[in-house]
Amino acid sequence: MDSGYKTPAIAREILKDKRIPILPYKRPMTKNGYFKKHEYAYDEYYDCFVCPENQVLNYTTTNREGYREYKSKGEICKSCPSLSECTASKDHVKVVTRHIWENYIEQCEDIRHTPKYRDLYKLRSQTIERVFADAKEKHNMRYTQYRGIQKIEMELNLLFASMNLKKLATWIHKSERRNQMA
Repeated sequence: MDSGYKTPAIAREILKDKRIPILPYKRPMTKNGYFKKHEYAYDEYYDCFVCPENQVLNYTTTNREGYREYKSKGEICKSCPSLSECTASKDHVKVVTRHIWENYIEQCEDIRHTPKYRDLYKLRSQTIERVFADAKEKHNMRYTQYRGIQKIEMELNLLFASMNLKKLATWIHKSERRNQMA
């Protein structure tokens, strides 16, 4: 899958279906110069985060998107030597979020690092990415000529059908050549 689909909900559904997700690495979306989320250690037993300066961020609430929010104490962080790398908040409070299904993403990361699936992921660029590249470059899929879901769906169905027919013709041609050589 593409990194845009690396969400806790999608990872959960794939793992619940007993399928193996091979999701790519996704860079942390943190401002330059600030600590990244992985630099805050999550303590599963106490359900809290520990910052690089060994201060505890306690659970406060779960927001509507399903993210649990962990906040630091502003009065302690005010005198922290790493404050400028941690938060730009006026009240000196750092907030770290963790999705309620984050453990599914962690399972996907474990799968990604196993040698078998690491080698399988390398094939992705030769197969899946190639299809999208061909669609964009050879079949003008960067833009659509139509508006409305039904019209775009019709256009894409025709496009992918033609791409599949081209693949089928290539496979038939290659198998005929192999039979002639044998």
